[in-house]
Amino acid sequence: MIHRGACKRYGSMNGSHFQKGFIKMQTQDTKEKNEIVRTMEDDTITIPVIEIFRQLKKYVLIWIVLAVVVAGLVFGGSLITYTSSATPMTAMVGFYYSGIESGLDPNGNEFDANSIKSPAVIETTLTELGLPLTQVDQYRSHLVISGIVPQGTIDEMTAYRSIFEANNSIEAAKELMNVSYFPTTFEVQFTYSQTDLTRVEAADFLNTLLDNYKTYFVQTYGNNEMFGTTLTAVDYTGYDYPQAIDLFANTLSSLQRYVASLSSNDDTRFRSTQTGYSFADLSDAANTMETIDLASAYSYVLGNNITKNKTSLISYYEYQIDVLTRSLSSAKEKLNSIQDSIDNYQKDSIIVMAGADGANDTTLTQTSEAYDDLITQKIDAQATVSDFQNQIDEYEARLDGVKKTAVGSSAEQEEADAELATLCEKLNTLIDAVNETADDYFETVSLSNAYSVLVPASGSVSSAISAALSGMTRPLLIVEALLVVVYLVFSVVRAFMVSYRRGNHVDPKKENKKQLALAEGTENEKAQRSAEEKAKK
Repeated sequence: MIHRGACKRYGSMNGSHFQKGFIKMQTQDTKEKNEIVRTMEDDTITIPVIEIFRQLKKYVLIWIVLAVVVAGLVFGGSLITYTSSATPMTAMVGFYYSGIESGLDPNGNEFDANSIKSPAVIETTLTELGLPLTQVDQYRSHLVISGIVPQGTIDEMTAYRSIFEANNSIEAAKELMNVSYFPTTFEVQFTYSQTDLTRVEAADFLNTLLDNYKTYFVQTYGNNEMFGTTLTAVDYTGYDYPQAIDLFANTLSSLQRYVASLSSNDDTRFRSTQTGYSFADLSDAANTMETIDLASAYSYVLGNNITKNKTSLISYYEYQIDVLTRSLSSAKEKLNSIQDSIDNYQKDSIIVMAGADGANDTTLTQTSEAYDDLITQKIDAQATVSDFQNQIDEYEARLDGVKKTAVGSSAEQEEADAELATLCEKLNTLIDAVNETADDYFETVSLSNAYSVLVPASGSVSSAISAALSGMTRPLLIVEALLVVVYLVFSVVRAFMVSYRRGNHVDPKKENKKQLALAEGTENEKAQRSAEEKAKK
């Protein structure tokens, strides 16, 4: 039998035990939650942005100083490199005339850029600078001329290469292999380290050389030195009178052809500021000399049968007739061969159908370049045959006159000497005028822009500094970029280190409060346990 008081006490004890169990479960859940939160906090990486900026600000001055020092070192190294004698003196030249893009010189032959360092140009340069001519070969061996690939060729090769890399195209590879070019711009390097020249003297030598090459270029490709020396180099007094007449006639004929070629290429109606002549003026002067002065001397000498040795003159005429006869025979054979080719040549035909029965059909022949070329060759061959025949006829007439006419007197020989001397003087004056006019034409019109120095060599301090600044740009950018990366990485790592240390730092006051709180909690738990044990009893 259970008393009511006992039931009350049992119920009271039962409620107390339930409440304590519930509190204990809540405490256990809270501990587990705190442990989970603490674990999540340990696994989370926090980026200390503010600390990173602090570190960047803290070390920015050091980075600036390092950047300036590195820039100075790079500039110093670049300046030493460019001012060192081991670095060649460099200049750049360009050629601008019809044919250079095909690798040809102004005369249509293969162009050789090494003519820039021809011995004649180097000798002129050394003489102008007062340097010994014994060093021509030494300086020439230290000059290197290399062509620069045109930009259009680079673009073409790049395009074919891109196509090949993208599609593995065999056609693109073939086109890439077939790309060819002829440079119009050349780099001239002078390695002066093994000479006695300073950098400034080396630059002066190279620039003078390139300036003198322009004169050499004009003289070489202007073809204006072929006359002038022809007559003055030959003492016409050493020839018989009729032979001297032939010498004057040949020289005057060559001079006329030369002036005619210059005039045909001139579309500017050029008039020389040096001589005041145009090519038309010079052509008229040559024609006047031929029809008046030469004709007068010719008629006087041949008409009076003036000769120094009649027997030798007869042998000369006979020899000329024999040589011209053989040349005439060869020219006639060539003419006959061309004529046979023309007779046997068949042009391509086209039949125009006018009706179904073919009654009104028309046959047309097409034009042919080969046939036209044969006609041109025939005309030239006929002119050659006629020229040889005329010369033979003239020498035969001379030979007949010498044999039948008495030799001229001494007085007539003196008159002929005076007339030939006057003719020679006039011809030399005309040749000088042609040469000077041609020089002026080539230098100011025809070849004035055919060659130019694009970038002269420079050995001055300012140019060395400019070259050093230009040469240091790329390495400086690379080094400065590395410094920036190092600066950023160092600042970020430093920020994480400071943040980590700050998170693990223990404050003594907070730690004491924590210990007191734990102690109080322990006393309360002990008291609670003691009360529970008394209640059970």
